[in-house]
Amino acid sequence: MSTAAAGLRVKIGDEMPSVGHRATDGYLLNLRSFVGKQPTIFLFFGGPSLKGAARDRGDALANALKEATPRLSKLGVSVVGVTTDNEKQQSDYVAELGLPFLLFCDERRIAVELLGIPTTSDRGNVNAEPTAFAVGKDGTILDIVEQAAPKGLVARLLEAIFPPG
Repeated sequence: MSTAAAGLRVKIGDEMPSVGHRATDGYLLNLRSFVGKQPTIFLFFGGPSLKGAARDRGDALANALKEATPRLSKLGVSVVGVTTDNEKQQSDYVAELGLPFLLFCDERRIAVELLGIPTTSDRGNVNAEPTAFAVGKDGTILDIVEQAAPKGLVARLLEAIFPPG
């Protein structure tokens, strides 16, 4: 398994770039399509096409956001997952885990490369390393969590969206 880590090309305070993707609901949507509507949590991760521990890691992240979705919805925060898998793999994955949020298909890794998200490759299967973004209503990146893990992820991103005090 090889890893590519050129380093993120965006930082806190930058605007989330505009990149179109096909979503699991079949519509073509843009990463910035939520700008002006509500704050958004984006999770780039591997999951649908992975196996073993890597799959378990992706599932744990997706399930953490799944469990937090009712609370996030009440707060007016949307959730979008992004994987480098194809639409069929994503649709099957959403059904399997019962995910209540959209997955964007970045099969050609346009957003992953634009943002500089590290990837891993295993026998030609390229997946994004878990990276989460809290993006404000105005499209500004408020927080970035590299090597995202389920524990404490939602709390950290919410704190960036709704700073205390």
